[in-house]
Amino acid sequence: MNNKPCTITNSTDPIASYEAAINERPDNVAPNSSKRPKRSVGSHTKYWEPGRTLKIALYDEDQETIERVKTAASKWLPYINLKFNFVSGEEGDIRIYINYAGDGGGKSAVGTDALIISPAYPTMTVDAAPETPRFEFIVLHEFGHALGLDHEHQHPDASIPWDLPKTYALHQQQFGWSRELVDLNVLPLPRVTDKTYGSYDCHSVMHYEISSECTIGGWEQNENWELSAKDIEAIRKAYP
Repeated sequence: MNNKPCTITNSTDPIASYEAAINERPDNVAPNSSKRPKRSVGSHTKYWEPGRTLKIALYDEDQETIERVKTAASKWLPYINLKFNFVSGEEGDIRIYINYAGDGGGKSAVGTDALIISPAYPTMTVDAAPETPRFEFIVLHEFGHALGLDHEHQHPDASIPWDLPKTYALHQQQFGWSRELVDLNVLPLPRVTDKTYGSYDCHSVMHYEISSECTIGGWEQNENWELSAKDIEAIRKAYP
C-alpha cells in the first residue's frame, strides 16, 4: 500500500442525512411495500435531483488548478443528468480543499450528505498536488462519492479474500487507522435488504488498490484511473 486511502465522511446524524436526501430527491427512499409504517430512518441513497446544477467551490485556487479539477470531474458529465458550475470562493454545494502535501488521504461526503456539513468546512479533500500523476484519478474518485457512490471494494459480493489480522495491522502501522476506520472504509459492508445492488466491479474507479499484503493467496487489485463500463452503467441509472 503506497498511497494513503480515501475515507468517506460519514454523517454522525442519520436523521439529518435522511432528511437532506429526501428533501433533495424523494426517491432516495424506496417505496414502502409493507402496509406497516416505517419505525426508523432506515437505508436511503444520497443522489442529487436530476437536472440540477451543482455549484462547486474551490476557495482561492488559481484558474489553472480549477481547470484541472474541472477536466477530471467532468468525465462524469456525459453520463449524468446534472451540470457542474465551478467557481472560486467558498460558497458551493460541494466545497473542495486541495491538500498539496498529499499526506492526509482524500475524503468526501457521499452525495447529499454534503448539504449537512457546515459551510465553514469543505465537503471534499483532494489529497495531491495538481501536477502529480494521481491528481486526476483522485478527483474522479472523490467526485464519484460526491455523486452518491460508495467504495466498490466494500460491495457485499466482492469476495476479496481479506487476511483480517494483517489488514488491520498494516492500516494501523502505515496510516494510523483504527479497526473502526478499516471497517468503515475497507472491509465489505453488510447487505441491506431494501437497497438494489449492481454486480461487483473490480475495475471500478471507486475501488481501492488492494495489496497482496492484506489478502490470502496473493490476491491483489490495481487502481483503475478511468471510469469502467459498470461505473458508467451505474451512474446513468442514478441520474436518468
